[in-house]
Amino acid sequence: MNRVACLPIVMSALFAGCQSTSESAGRNDLAAHVGIYSPPPAGIDRPRVGVPPMQVGSSASAGMEELAADQLATLLVATDRFEVIERSQLAKLLDEQDLEGIVEQGQLARTAAVRGVDYLLIGRITNLRTKATKTGSKSGFGKILSITTERFSGGVGGVDIDSKKVEMKVECGVDLRLVDPSTGTVLDAAFSEYTRTDKASSFGIQVLGVGSDANAEIEMSDDDRGLILRLACDEAVRKMLPSLDRKLRARTRALAEEAAASSGETAGAAVQATEEDGNSEAAAALFCSKCGAKAKPGAAFCASCGAKLGA
Repeated sequence: MNRVACLPIVMSALFAGCQSTSESAGRNDLAAHVGIYSPPPAGIDRPRVGVPPMQVGSSASAGMEELAADQLATLLVATDRFEVIERSQLAKLLDEQDLEGIVEQGQLARTAAVRGVDYLLIGRITNLRTKATKTGSKSGFGKILSITTERFSGGVGGVDIDSKKVEMKVECGVDLRLVDPSTGTVLDAAFSEYTRTDKASSFGIQVLGVGSDANAEIEMSDDDRGLILRLACDEAVRKMLPSLDRKLRARTRALAEEAAASSGETAGAAVQATEEDGNSEAAAALFCSKCGAKAKPGAAFCASCGAKLGA
């Protein structure tokens, strides 16, 4: 083959190779493992769990309490270890039982038995930061302050920010506690500090704007914030599972023993009552009901008056 003809093919192959290594991950790659967990222990009792809105730290955007709780509830369903109560249903249960304020500021405000709920998964987003470490712009951060891309501006007057050139550092802290609301006892807990530095395009995030100050906070959509929350919550849930499985097995055994003991007590009480009734009848048969004379064991008639015994 002509060397000149080969050159474009070789260059194309080299260029394609460079493109494939320029991004370490994509949105689908990062989220591929999310919600995929080891199977639950066989035969465990699945407790009913409610997920109230999570507390969000001052470094995270306001209004994320319910978004974070939704992400967490979805992951709990994926573990196949719980019966997760839909959040609106949980709110209704708490309202009907006058327990709306049972959880405040990411804490169990007061203990109370909640009908239809075994545990509450109480969570806090301790921080959520998305900082630009590199913009790929020669003019610095100020030149792309609050610029909106055509994707989100409806194609009117927007200027694209190239997400392939914006490198960002993501930090998201998640604190989880599985609490028995009737006693305040914590069945299990986990904390995760999700941290990753990569190009915005590697996260699958569309950058809406980058701040001009030293923090260079990145503006993004709620969907993209949800992705980061999902990654962080998944890491926390994954850390909790080994310990949680041991405790769920122990809980299942305790429930089985309690049920067996209760069943045994009921049967024992019935046997005792039967025995007591039988003893009373036997005791009555030892004396004649007519004259009161003591009867001989096994006798059918009273030796004193001749009356039939037990009549």
